[in-house]
Amino acid sequence: MNMVPRKALERIGFIFVFILCVVGVYFSRTDLLYFESSYVGEDGPLEWLTVVALLTGMIMCIYRARILSPFRNKRFVFCLYFTAFVFFFGLMEEISWGQRIWTALFDFRVPEFFQKYNTQGETNLHNLKFGNFKINKIIFGTFLGIFIVFYFLILPVLYRKVESVKEKVNDWGLPLPKNYHIVAYVSLALLAEAVMGGKKGEILEFGGSWIVLLMLFEPYNRTIFSRKMLDR
Repeated sequence: MNMVPRKALERIGFIFVFILCVVGVYFSRTDLLYFESSYVGEDGPLEWLTVVALLTGMIMCIYRARILSPFRNKRFVFCLYFTAFVFFFGLMEEISWGQRIWTALFDFRVPEFFQKYNTQGETNLHNLKFGNFKINKIIFGTFLGIFIVFYFLILPVLYRKVESVKEKVNDWGLPLPKNYHIVAYVSLALLAEAVMGGKKGEILEFGGSWIVLLMLFEPYNRTIFSRKMLDR
């Protein structure tokens, strides 16, 4: 029933993710300063591991788009490239579009707009704040949360029960989570609630990016991404 990963690499991936998340919870409760400034802070290990997950996801989507473009319709290929762009956008936001690199190499100065409206003075969008409107809270928090709930909890059920939804999902090349991906994401959300301080979002970002990456490797509808299943 897709409750346990079959491949050793998948199992290692999930163990790796949850060990680091549990360690994060531990540090948040025993050494909050270290947790917030180093463990999940700027240039900390979890930030760069999140970057690795996003970069890998982007490369995977581009690779699939290239090898499947001769066999799939334009909608399918477009969706793969669009997903690659989403990973790219998330990757660049995570590193503030290379701000620290440009600063080190070219004495880059943060534009006045970001100094004024970015809560951390960085060149990214998710930390922008206009009055009481926080982009991170509304768009990357509430809206993204609603989307994740729909994608991980509702869409898989519709895919299994409604034939027209299944056809649309496969036609657009949307990878769907298996049961253990869903369990992993729900477990991550519950685990993040145990984080002390105001940085539980970083645990969710890290764990969520890796769970999505693992889902891309082995989605429920894996056959639509396999050239072996195509008539050629």
